[in-house]
Amino acid sequence: MRTIKTVALATLLGLMTNTNMAQQTTAPEQRKIEVTGNAEMEVIPDEIYVNITVQEYTENKKKVDINEIRKDFLEACSKAGIAKENISIQGMNGYNNNGWYWQRKKKSPDFMASSTFIIKFSSGEQIEKLMSLLDDKSTQNMYISSTSYSKMEDLKKQVKIKALQDARSKAQYLCEAIGEKAGKVLLIKEVEGNSYVPQPMMMKERMMSGAVMADEFEPSGLEFQKIKIKMEVLAQFAIQ
Repeated sequence: MRTIKTVALATLLGLMTNTNMAQQTTAPEQRKIEVTGNAEMEVIPDEIYVNITVQEYTENKKKVDINEIRKDFLEACSKAGIAKENISIQGMNGYNNNGWYWQRKKKSPDFMASSTFIIKFSSGEQIEKLMSLLDDKSTQNMYISSTSYSKMEDLKKQVKIKALQDARSKAQYLCEAIGEKAGKVLLIKEVEGNSYVPQPMMMKERMMSGAVMADEFEPSGLEFQKIKIKMEVLAQFAIQ
């Protein structure tokens, strides 16, 4: 009976020892390769925001009122095919205090009131069309405040996919160079990308000269610098 107990105890101790050894044995480390994928894409902006300032002026010793000027300006926008929802007024001289604005306008006959509009265009041709319709006497300033692309999020998604594909391609040819193969993906980490949105430059002389009349208008093919989207992806792949 004592012999049986001794054998059972020895067996139990052996099992416990094997279990401890198994627990202490670590699995072999996964061989992996880490690469960075890059991609970029360019697109012509289709959202162009232009600030235009119109101001009262004197003609034949008579001041042309700002209300008349604004009316003519909006009519020109309509003729150029610009929808009302793409036109907003940024402000007028004395915008922060309208009471002061009208009070000063009444007291000072020489006070020249002005209004600044923000127009959203979809192309350079549309801008040129409006330029040909504007009154050069009342148009005091015109500049591009910003540009963008209407489907920017879709564009970024496409560039991210290309960056990940680039990472996969890098992993494959690097592994093949040493007689190995890139396996399943272990990690994908998006690195913050960046966008280059240039401040577009236009032909200032053409924009402000007023030399182009409406009935003489011919699109010159005015184009803007492209918006460049860059994306970077960090990825790890198993080495088979």
